[in-house]
Order: sequence, then structure tokens, then C-alpha cells
Amino acid sequence: MFTEFFRPAELTGRHMSEATFVIEKKLTERISVFTEYVGDYPDGARPTQLINSGGLYRITPTQQVDLHVAFGLNRNSPNYIVGVGYSFRVDGLFR
Repeated sequence: MFTEFFRPAELTGRHMSEATFVIEKKLTERISVFTEYVGDYPDGARPTQLINSGGLYRITPTQQVDLHVAFGLNRNSPNYIVGVGYSFRVDGLFR
């Protein structure tokens, strides 16, 4: 996926492009694992690139929690990142 970010409050690097590529494997109806490449390419600054891997658990069809670990692929990237997330989806919002 390709995403474009515009951050007006930033003094430098107001525009950033991000490329991601994800491979996901469903283990059960509720559990999946994934590995993804994330590359951030800000204007006027050096890119950061990460490999991110983790797992997710679907609490309900519209809610999930995930745990992930990422490792930097270049000098501009953090050495590692550990994260926990919660996501929800609101169905029928614009009906």
C-alpha cells in the first residue's frame, strides 16, 4: 500500500510518502500472524525502513488486539520498536 501524509505543523518534512507490504497468515478464526515492510520517505530527510512482525487476536468481528516487534533496516530507523494495539470498526456509520 502507498500512503501520502501532509503534516502542516512540521517545520521540515511536511510531506511524507509511506510504502508498506504485508504478508498475513490466519492461524484460526481469531488468531493471525503477520510480517510487513514499512518504508517512510519524508521530503527533505532520509528515509526510515522497518521490518515489523507480530500477531493479532480478534475479540469480536469488529474488535482486535495486536502485539508487534519491529527492527530497523537502516541507520535512520530505530533499532527496535515494541507495540501493543487495539482496533475497532464501526459498522453502519453512514447509512
